[in-house]
Amino acid sequence: MQKILKTYFAVAVMLLATNVWAETPVKLGVVNVALLLEQAPQAKTADARLKKEFEPQQIELKGLAGKLEQKQSQYQKNKAVMSDSQRVTKEREITMLTREIQRRRNDVQELLNLRRNEELASLQNIVNDAIKAIGEQQSFDLILYEGIAYTNSRIDVTNDVLSHLKSVSKKQRSEFNK
Repeated sequence: MQKILKTYFAVAVMLLATNVWAETPVKLGVVNVALLLEQAPQAKTADARLKKEFEPQQIELKGLAGKLEQKQSQYQKNKAVMSDSQRVTKEREITMLTREIQRRRNDVQELLNLRRNEELASLQNIVNDAIKAIGEQQSFDLILYEGIAYTNSRIDVTNDVLSHLKSVSKKQRSEFNK
């Protein structure tokens, strides 16, 4: 990351130095990608899509957890009157169900992480396209990702990119509803 920032800084210094000799104004911008990935409507849509996609698995896991809780409660209530073999059998059932729940929970979490990474990669492409579009629309010579020690707010184009993402999302929704 530091190597990338040093490269960005070197490019910015070269552009500024070129600006001094060529007397051509250089327009620089900075964008906070983390903020865009958090606040873009496309991010919220992707999050809702993931929640909907994994809702059945979450419901199933809650059902299994309820079943386990019920078995544990019944076991605690009745263990004093059970024979040793009945106690061992019930403990084994509870252990097996606990393992099954943990295994399924891990499987769902793994699938969710994979899907989340896919959605994030897609969202990053959308954000990069929006940054490029703002760069072209507003004639920027260089737009850097935030990660710099200080940036003047006049060169921060994060809100412009976020507005662009919102308009693209709104346009896509209106076209979808036609």
